[in-house]
Amino acid sequence: MFQNYFKLITRKLAKHRDYALLNILGLSLSIGCSILIFALIQHHTNFDTYHQKAERTMRVVMDVKTDGFFPFPGAPSPMANALREECAFVEKAAMVSGEDEVLISIENAKGGKDKYKEQAKFAWVEPTYFDILDLPLLHGDLRGLEQPNTVLITEKLALKYFGNSNALGKMLRKDNRTDLRVAGVVQDLPHNTDYKHEILASWATLKHDSITGIGFDSWAGARGGTHCFVLLKEGHAFAEMNPVMARFSKDHPHPEVKDLFNYKAMPMLGLHFDKNYGFGIDKKFLWALGMIGLFLIFTACFNFVNMATAQALTRGREVGVRKALGSTSGQLFWQFIAETGLIVAVSILVGVVLAALVQPYLNTWLKQDIIFDSRLYLLLAGFTLVLGILLTFLAGFYPGLMQARFNPIISMKGMGEMPKSGTYSLRRILVTTQFGISQVLIISAAVITGQIHYAQNADWGFRPGAIVNLQIPDQANMKTLQTQLLQIAGVKNVSLCYQAPAASANSQTGIVYNNRPEPEQWVVNDKPIDARYLETFDLKLAAGRNLQASDTVREFLVNETFVKKLNLASPEEILNKNIQVGDFKAPVVGVVRDFHNWSFEQEISAIAFSTYAPGYYTCAVQLSPGNPAPTLAQIQQTWEKLYPDHYYEQRFMDEELGEFLETETMLLRLIRIFASIAILIGCLGLYGLAAFMVAQKRKEVGIRKTLGASIAGILWLFGKEYLRLILIAFVVAAPLAWWAMNAWLEDYVYRISIGLGVFALSLLSTFAIAALTVGFQSVKAALANPVKSLRSE
Repeated sequence: MFQNYFKLITRKLAKHRDYALLNILGLSLSIGCSILIFALIQHHTNFDTYHQKAERTMRVVMDVKTDGFFPFPGAPSPMANALREECAFVEKAAMVSGEDEVLISIENAKGGKDKYKEQAKFAWVEPTYFDILDLPLLHGDLRGLEQPNTVLITEKLALKYFGNSNALGKMLRKDNRTDLRVAGVVQDLPHNTDYKHEILASWATLKHDSITGIGFDSWAGARGGTHCFVLLKEGHAFAEMNPVMARFSKDHPHPEVKDLFNYKAMPMLGLHFDKNYGFGIDKKFLWALGMIGLFLIFTACFNFVNMATAQALTRGREVGVRKALGSTSGQLFWQFIAETGLIVAVSILVGVVLAALVQPYLNTWLKQDIIFDSRLYLLLAGFTLVLGILLTFLAGFYPGLMQARFNPIISMKGMGEMPKSGTYSLRRILVTTQFGISQVLIISAAVITGQIHYAQNADWGFRPGAIVNLQIPDQANMKTLQTQLLQIAGVKNVSLCYQAPAASANSQTGIVYNNRPEPEQWVVNDKPIDARYLETFDLKLAAGRNLQASDTVREFLVNETFVKKLNLASPEEILNKNIQVGDFKAPVVGVVRDFHNWSFEQEISAIAFSTYAPGYYTCAVQLSPGNPAPTLAQIQQTWEKLYPDHYYEQRFMDEELGEFLETETMLLRLIRIFASIAILIGCLGLYGLAAFMVAQKRKEVGIRKTLGASIAGILWLFGKEYLRLILIAFVVAAPLAWWAMNAWLEDYVYRISIGLGVFALSLLSTFAIAALTVGFQSVKAALANPVKSLRSE
């Protein structure tokens, strides 16, 4: 019986190639995209779950009191030691202090040095870090990390730095300042971890350093990259840490502002999805991807049902003959289910191949690290099996049931006498749903595009273009660097500063205004700059004057938000008033107009500028108009002469601003890609459906043309149905898309408004898509010879 079914199915699909190919193409595209979306969701939901004690691990973060509370991912350096001493149910605690960029130098066999610029790979760690997280040691001894000037590196870096030779006991130098001996080699990190430190230096080195060791045990502040990991004893719940953190906020406050810090302990596994304290992968992003995946699957299923029900009407005589010869309704139903299953099976194979081919490009587009390993293959096998079964019954159940219920006497008379009203109603619902899905995706893509365009083209309050930022490795030669760069013909201006006006890293500190007895209940963004900073970045003054050239703090500039937070009536009111920022006290000589110092998701901060030369880490170079290549080459040559032992790296200001929009850009790429695919799948279904509709109305069109109907009238005969369905879909989709996009925009302090133009674009785009898809078949029918159409079969 099964062999007979298979022969019948293959013959039927071979006879109706267009029907089979359209369904296979639509289903395989949706399955391929769903596999990629499933892999991406799995990738993010399994971050750091490989640690055996992950369910008992927390990380200490804190809120910094400003007007409200400013979330901060770091913790003060003494936190782990205090927890070990004061909290009985803490099994282990460890401090980790990561650094964004370090220069690693290795002496080579020729007597020279190999230099490596490592991004986000270096961290100072306490030995107990290895008791909390799983970092298997391959060679060496973890006890070596208890000593100063020791380091553990991953197997990959050991091979990179030292080749095939044994790395144990070898030396590497950090930032041309600190020598570290390799005490062990640990196993390479998996791709799904947020803690990607591959160079793990001893905490004792940091503590005993002549610079960093100063104030090491102070509770006065923390770096964002300094984390405190806490492992609870078995049987204790995360909630037990809440009263401990509340007590620590009182017992270990900021030395000057008692309620400035509010400590919190959060589960480590949840921080991957936390935008405030963790790594910023919003769960709403994954939910959106999951919904898009469902949209694609449903769109392909709707296509299948539409074309299958339409084709079922052409199989009326076949069904009638089979029933007359003794086939039961159940046999006919399962035959159609088998046909659907074969199409789904082929579509899954094609979809898997498509997903495998696209996966490397998806990683590049989205800057992800999705790897199809054995675990993911097993999950995908289960996913595709369940998906195949669901698709087979979702797409095949109704057409098979409808076909099995055909009356053999009526069906053998021909399809023209078959009842169609129920299938027409279902088809209208499914086509309307397809149009609605397409419009939701088009509106979403338009809104996200508008927000990104707004952020890219909005007035940041400073000059973002034609500025190159260089790192200053040490302050010894920075004045010479500035002088020599100013002599290059293509350089317009050069400023030494802490950071560019907008940067992801900002120093926050307390503020005392006009000798008041208590500090203000908010923090200020402290930006050391030189006298050329305002001119280089085209920052405008609202009142007063610029800073005078100096290497010490003699005076301050503040921004307009600073003045507003003090509730002063005008910028002029703060001029010549003394303020104390951190350890420095000086008068305010000018007020800078507000500019964005964070991304558009956050409000503009209160900012204080001062000429504090030890705080200069960036050299901002403004280029003259014209070809920048020769100028950049001279800039690099000048920098490398002054810093021969360091690694040269330049970054355009535009590139740095683009990083603020990285998540939005990734989301936009995904929505554009999947929206295009959803629309393409819908077009395939509409094309096939239109072909059946034209064939069904062939004689009607012939009669109308014989009676004098125009081509426009014939086109309207086919188009009016879709016009009505598009308008119904728009009425449903527009409010849904507005609600979703309005909720997404609420995360931004500075955002666009959703205007009527977005909805008009969606509606017109859907009209155009439907016209192009259905138009070809409609024009073909309208131009057909009515004599041929009316000829008896």
